Amino acid sequence: MNAALPRLHAISDDRIIARGDVVPRAEALARAAGRSLAVHLRSRALTGAALLGLARDLKERLEPAGAWLVVNDRADVARIAQAGALVSGTGGLSVQDARKVAPRALIGRSVHDPAEVRAAAREGADFLVAGSIHPTASHPDREPAGVDFVREAAEAGAPVIAIGGMTPELTGEAIQAGAWGVAAIRALWDAGDPAAAARAFLAALPAEDTLQVVVNGEERRARRGITLLGLLEDLSLDPRAVVVEHNRRIVRRDALAQASVGEGDRIELVHFVGGG
Repeated sequence: MNAALPRLHAISDDRIIARGDVVPRAEALARAAGRSLAVHLRSRALTGAALLGLARDLKERLEPAGAWLVVNDRADVARIAQAGALVSGTGGLSVQDARKVAPRALIGRSVHDPAEVRAAAREGADFLVAGSIHPTASHPDREPAGVDFVREAAEAGAPVIAIGGMTPELTGEAIQAGAWGVAAIRALWDAGDPAAAARAFLAALPAEDTLQVVVNGEERRARRGITLLGLLEDLSLDPRAVVVEHNRRIVRRDALAQASVGEGDRIELVHFVGGG
């Protein structure tokens, strides 16, 4: 299960959503981080209909890059929007009930102390979002739990996403303490260049089995060992409807399944209309 769960989690909130740019910023993060990214939709202010609409918009932008949509607290929205995961706090639905509502989503628990960690473990949570690890403006009155809390949470056995004041510089110690990944709010959403911020976190995280390529001038992450045909499938593109140029050479359709993608490759995809 660790291999499926992204390592970098961008947590939104009502402040970020109110700015009106959460969808394009999420898309920029996804283009930089690809399958290593999960974008959490978290709001206490939006109505259910508005939250679902935003979830669908995010899903549409994240899916081409392989990034995950995660919904916080609303299992019904997670199910309808086909989110990859649902995260709830101790006062929310039990893990068992959440699975009944959103059976295809991983179920994560937000935990803040050892008692909540133990409760989440008993319920069988798929992963834990543990914090706040460091001081954070999101919860200025909350005493930071410190990196030792990551160690305690990791001992429960489920993958741990460390949250609270996380930066690329602080990521290494969280990973060494047993975290699978990290989550951030301001360090990602408030960055002048969201893509650069995502890449800085990825550089501090354990190396994934992915590589970086450039598709139509934009940097993306792709699975190591993937072929051009696999890349088209990951991008939800019909190989019959595109012309593929790989490192300045046109690749025939019947050769896409044999053409391997390498680190730093440049790929141009041109859509066409008509027979063929």
